[in-house]
Amino acid sequence: MAERWLPKPKVAGSSPVYRSNQEDFTMLITTIVIVAIVLFGCIMMSSVQISHINRAAVAMFCGVSAWVVYMLHGSDFLELMGYPDYQLIGQADDYIATNVIVKYINEACQVILFLIATNTIVEIMNNNGVFDSLIRWLRTHSSRLFLWELSLLTFAISANVDNLTTVVLMMTIMDQIVSSRQQKIIYSCVILISAILGGSFTVIGDMTSLMLWVHGVVTPSAYAGGLILPVLASLCVFNLLVSRMLVGRVEVASFINRYDGDDSLLRPWQKLLLLIIGIAGLWSIPTFHNVTKLPPFLGALCVLALIWLLESAFTFKRNGNRLFIQHKYIRNTEFIGMRLILYFLGVSLMVGALVECGALKFVSDLMTTHLHNVYIYGGVIGIISSLIDNIPFVMVGLHLFEQDVPSTASEFVQNGTYWQLLSFCSALGGSLLYVGTLAGHAVAEVSKISFSWYFRNIFWRVLLAWLVGMGVFYLTH
Repeated sequence: MAERWLPKPKVAGSSPVYRSNQEDFTMLITTIVIVAIVLFGCIMMSSVQISHINRAAVAMFCGVSAWVVYMLHGSDFLELMGYPDYQLIGQADDYIATNVIVKYINEACQVILFLIATNTIVEIMNNNGVFDSLIRWLRTHSSRLFLWELSLLTFAISANVDNLTTVVLMMTIMDQIVSSRQQKIIYSCVILISAILGGSFTVIGDMTSLMLWVHGVVTPSAYAGGLILPVLASLCVFNLLVSRMLVGRVEVASFINRYDGDDSLLRPWQKLLLLIIGIAGLWSIPTFHNVTKLPPFLGALCVLALIWLLESAFTFKRNGNRLFIQHKYIRNTEFIGMRLILYFLGVSLMVGALVECGALKFVSDLMTTHLHNVYIYGGVIGIISSLIDNIPFVMVGLHLFEQDVPSTASEFVQNGTYWQLLSFCSALGGSLLYVGTLAGHAVAEVSKISFSWYFRNIFWRVLLAWLVGMGVFYLTH
């Protein structure tokens, strides 16, 4: 990487006008400042439980600040990262604004629009009582049987909808069934890990796996086929370990608090039809993408439109202002609203600045030269994700290595081992201390789980499940 900072011509094809050593030193200092801003932002976002500072505000401020610093030497960074034609289009500032930054905003917006569509689909179904039968089906007095039922159902839903939405939904359902405070805490952790694992083995089940698909480094079928066995092994190990914490019977709530906002509930066949179309529509999104070559979020929006039209036909007599009447669910969805959108945009800007200043290229060269082992990469990313939110580090891992370049190893081609490990390790690694995932923050805040209790009781169980999953992954690859 040292030679990347040696003086080089400012414009390709022109007479060699070299940068001075002072200019190179200034660029290096600028890069260090950008890295420091991003690290500061990651630390502040991971300590939100202590500082109580809005993580979206931190991400947006640090993301914008990093690009402001980047612009101080924008033209030099363009040359460093291989944009020799920028002067043919216009000034460096204009080129950065219209051709560089928009790449990261575009990728972020594709993920955000997909999440908005899928979350709205779940809200429509939930507010029309589609999931009411789950409450009756889950009511059982066996605490360990209830654990497996809750876990498998959460796993299945999370494979179709992002895990944060799944956690919010299942926490709402579980809260209406279980009355014991201690049991609620344990089952909340089961919901968290089941949702994380369910979301990590499909490209539509988590923000991180969706990013991999949008970026083009994985395909849905190969991705799911490579992770299904490690994910199921981890789920079984975790559930077996947690079941030892449960004794006796489930303390079931005496009644179900349910208000639909209207006396005219949907008929059972209408609810079933909404559920079938919703699940089938979500599973058809990869096919939609392969056939039309359009971005995945357009398929999600198409499914949303179909569900909304069908819901409107079933409930045309209702007042539209009373559509989302389940206030408890609405309070929980604050984790998935505008703050999440701004947070994701801010993180995308932060990582984009790291890429464009050459910092990630420097790290990538060091790793491929001195530590070429994708399992070590995955383990390191997982451990870091346990301390800092996994979303920025999956983005970092996504931009560390180039795909389909002749000089890269087979682990980094499309559907290579590295991309699957990146998702699996960041998912379970981020759950080691719950602060590494947005779903973990949601569970901790809703259930009032203390960090010390989670560390004593859940940390080592998640760690063992992760190690078993890694072993299965190694044997199957």
